[in-house]
Amino acid sequence: MTLSKIDENGVFSRYDDPLFWLGDSMMCNLCYGCNDPNIGLALTQNDAQVKCYMADTGLLVSLAFSENELGSMELYRQILAGKLSLNEGMLHENLVAQTIASAGRKLYFYTHYDKARHRNDIEIDFLLSNESKTNMKVFPVEVKSAKNYSATSYEKFKQRFGKRVGGSVIVHPKAFSKGEDGTKVPTYMMFCVTEEMAGPNSL
Repeated sequence: MTLSKIDENGVFSRYDDPLFWLGDSMMCNLCYGCNDPNIGLALTQNDAQVKCYMADTGLLVSLAFSENELGSMELYRQILAGKLSLNEGMLHENLVAQTIASAGRKLYFYTHYDKARHRNDIEIDFLLSNESKTNMKVFPVEVKSAKNYSATSYEKFKQRFGKRVGGSVIVHPKAFSKGEDGTKVPTYMMFCVTEEMAGPNSL
């Protein structure tokens, strides 16, 4: 959600304190824009670009549905079976944000605005790094809730940042796979990615 949807005439300085309070309270996980992914993602952090995720995805589901709906296990069955008409991408993305934050990492994302087309032509949901000081690599993470998808943003990101990119991570509803085009994991395996990043032999 963008600020203009909350307040058409809103400016970020009016909302930054309450937003950062939510982050400090640990009720939400704040994800910051990163202008130039490189050694130390925080060095090019853009405080005016912030995405806000619930710290607890279960709580997000609770807030999204009524108490009567939550009282029935049928709701959860339909969500798991993909038969419920809701923004599943929201839940998947929130789960990934919660997993990364739980591993003790700050959340970052990347977007690139195409002035000619008046829209973002690159949208990377999350950025991870191997945290190496001598051979730093950035791993863009894209969250896909549908089984059919494209990796256009990753290809453009790779062209833009070249040797800085260590490989892609796609979180999707399919089985785990690993190849030249990157690592693909189901949502519930995302914690394995963060653990692998912390090890000596990163992705």
